[in-house]
Amino acid sequence: MQTPPPGSSEDFEKLLQQAGAQLLVNTQTTAFVDWFVSHAPEITPHFLAGMPPGGEEDAERLLRFMAMNLYGDMPNPANALQAPGHIKQSRNDPCACGSGKKYKQCCGTFSIPAPFGQLNLLRFVLDAYPQKRLAEVAQSKAAIHAVADTAIQWLTEGKAQRTADLLEPYFAGTGPLSVKLSPIFNELMDAWSELGQNDKRQSLVQELQVRGDRPLKSDALQRLTTILADRGDYAAAWHTFKEASAFNPNDPALSFLEVTVLVSEGRLDEARTRARWWASFLARQRDPDLAHPIERLLEMADDPHLGLLHTAAEANPDLQRLHTLFLAAPQPKVRHSFAVHTEKDEQNVLHTLTPEFKPDAPLAKLEKRWRKTFHQVKPMLTAVQNGAEEVWENAADWLDLLQKQPDLWFSFDVLDDLVMALDTVNWGGVTERFVVPMAERAAEQLRLTIESGNAPKLECRWMFRAHRPVLRPIAMLAFVCKENQNWTRFMEVAHWLVLELNPNDNHGLRTDLCDVYARFARWQDILNLQGRYPDDIQPSLLLNAVLAAYKLQDTAKAQALLWEAKKRCPAAVKMLLEADPKPVKPDDQHGGIVVGGKYEAWLYVSEVRPFWLEHKALDWARTAVRPPKRAHGEGSTP
Repeated sequence: MQTPPPGSSEDFEKLLQQAGAQLLVNTQTTAFVDWFVSHAPEITPHFLAGMPPGGEEDAERLLRFMAMNLYGDMPNPANALQAPGHIKQSRNDPCACGSGKKYKQCCGTFSIPAPFGQLNLLRFVLDAYPQKRLAEVAQSKAAIHAVADTAIQWLTEGKAQRTADLLEPYFAGTGPLSVKLSPIFNELMDAWSELGQNDKRQSLVQELQVRGDRPLKSDALQRLTTILADRGDYAAAWHTFKEASAFNPNDPALSFLEVTVLVSEGRLDEARTRARWWASFLARQRDPDLAHPIERLLEMADDPHLGLLHTAAEANPDLQRLHTLFLAAPQPKVRHSFAVHTEKDEQNVLHTLTPEFKPDAPLAKLEKRWRKTFHQVKPMLTAVQNGAEEVWENAADWLDLLQKQPDLWFSFDVLDDLVMALDTVNWGGVTERFVVPMAERAAEQLRLTIESGNAPKLECRWMFRAHRPVLRPIAMLAFVCKENQNWTRFMEVAHWLVLELNPNDNHGLRTDLCDVYARFARWQDILNLQGRYPDDIQPSLLLNAVLAAYKLQDTAKAQALLWEAKKRCPAAVKMLLEADPKPVKPDDQHGGIVVGGKYEAWLYVSEVRPFWLEHKALDWARTAVRPPKRAHGEGSTP
């Protein structure tokens, strides 16, 4: 459903909004038509702009015809929120619009199709409902699909509480519930999610297991599967998925859910296999409506992430448009200049720095236009995410600018904004097949810029605010690569950030980099990294250096580092050497980490202890950590 139709102006939507409000007052045909004829020319003057001069009578007849069509198509509160339909009239009947003319001389003179039939007009009526009257809708005969579409639009506009007030009454009481309510069930769950009312979501899923028919029970369990998978509780998610499948085994929605959860869990090979199986299974049903889902499943069988991205784009026209523009973007090239200066640190090591990358004049001018159009939300401190979903509210404006001015793709500031905007889109595949390529573009743009100045190993430190839009997408790229276990690319990006671009390592990537070095037995790299940050307070660099020195057969150095670790991070050393370390909860309810605490120790042990076991270093460490025994009489007074 569309509201209003593509290409219509804002005044057309305003007309429909006021018409919906009028139906709460003027429920009779003639009163509504008279209001429309009086007010429509003011609200939508473009409707009559094409009428020839002196055609007032024709203009009024057109307005009456439109008013009659709108009245017949718009759900009426006096008719249980059903559209009353169009009045059937004979040619010589008095026209029902109230003009006093015969039908053949009035509304019957038009043969154009009804202009409002494809719109969700219920939305404009419900917009006018006071909050306290929304509960009445569930007792009406309003079309469920129109109620659901209204809820979708309200949620998009940030009206989660109004959406919940509209939909909750549909599930009140204790009687049986049909799968016909499935569309509004999903929107109610989204509304409660926006409001942070997760207990209500859980309770409704449980209630539908008692009151719902089998397909509705399956839909509820499918939603619960998604919730559990989002929490990372995959064991419970698969148990729930199995229950959902039992209630409605032929539901095509199960195919996308299964593949999505497999991708979320990182089981890509299984996701490909199951996508191919589902495509074959659905094809045997010979249902033309399944042709597109089958096509998408076959795409997922080839590339699960790309298939999920295309599914997301189909559901989000703005996302689809941005993806199209991104694919057509010009290749990165140098559009920034920079000055270089050098300085020596406390160890007398020379560093080459730049305080800023300056865009050329045309690009700087475009960036000013971008900042006036795109509602920038730059995160605080070292955050790489802003959670600012609201930037999509005026996506049409900044997408228009991006389409007209493709040179904006050369801007570090624009790429930073777009990476964070994409990060707010909670759809499978968006991160892997859109956030990552966008961030890679930012990285390539920076690489080309640095190379243009003949300044290898150039530092652009986070402490300079001008560098944050430059570094933030690259840090995001590193975090995503780690999360997706793309270890090779993670090591490349993290090495570049930590050891070249921003040695202060404001994002703490050196810890993750050191742990991944241990994963791949890159022992000398570990020692080099620990040497760059000898006073690092986290366990990884020092303890991994112990393991590295041991594997390089420098046991004296390994033991010295181990004793140092025992002094600086005793909790981590103790837990590492235990026979069977037990998981530790975060230090507070927000996942906080106390330096030197047990939770910090557990984070290290859970990540890296498998490599100590793999390289058979724990038995040696348990012995080496003990202080040497004194010889008999040593230290005694002669």
